[in-house]
Amino acid sequence: MTPFSLRKLKPLNNEELIKVVNELSQKAEIKRKTRLMIEDTPEINAMAYVSLFGNRVCITKGLLNAYKNKKIEEEEMKAILGHEIGHIKNLDCFRMGFVLSWIEIFNAIGNLLVIIGSALTGGGIIVGVASREKEAGLIAIMLGWISIISGFIMRIIAKIASLIALHHSRIREYEADEMGAILTSPSIMSKSLEKIEKLNDELITKELASLPYAERWQVEPKNLSWIDRLFSTHPATNKRIQILKTVSDFL
Repeated sequence: MTPFSLRKLKPLNNEELIKVVNELSQKAEIKRKTRLMIEDTPEINAMAYVSLFGNRVCITKGLLNAYKNKKIEEEEMKAILGHEIGHIKNLDCFRMGFVLSWIEIFNAIGNLLVIIGSALTGGGIIVGVASREKEAGLIAIMLGWISIISGFIMRIIAKIASLIALHHSRIREYEADEMGAILTSPSIMSKSLEKIEKLNDELITKELASLPYAERWQVEPKNLSWIDRLFSTHPATNKRIQILKTVSDFL
């Protein structure tokens, strides 16, 4: 369903970057063709996804403009694209899509059971009060509570599974960084991560400054709590750079 949900993304007709993507894909030994896409957003970012029709690497308009304006250097763009190709090489798109889909299914079933259980419980009380068939009302109430408890259990399982999946997602980011470092170099990969974070911070500051009563707006703090970090798909940039320093010892 990913290609359908991302149907607003358009192919990017940039021969220079298409050539880079093709060269990096060949270097990573990816057999299926990787197409380059673009998303019309000022955010400086990139992502990878797959479909039945092949692999996709998407960059944002903000990243493309930063590259054209020399804020992102050629080797840094290669590292960014190499990171996304790493996700394709490691089958991260399929793995995370598969896992998260099942988590959503469990969560949806849990919500449905809670709704059905609440209806059965309320209906059982009404039947028990309004009619002589008290046994039928008690059975409905009992089934309702079983359904509610089962629903909450499934929702808890889904939440625990999501924590495990997000932890796995953060590990996959480290491995994609490693691929970007292999295709370029650890220092260039580290520099590209720093540039993306810096440019996005500048973008946020600029957008906030343009709002009325700008001094009253606050940017979300960078130092996330340990709970926030548990539910994050990406590790902190400084941790990723630290890991890349250890990778450089082996390359």
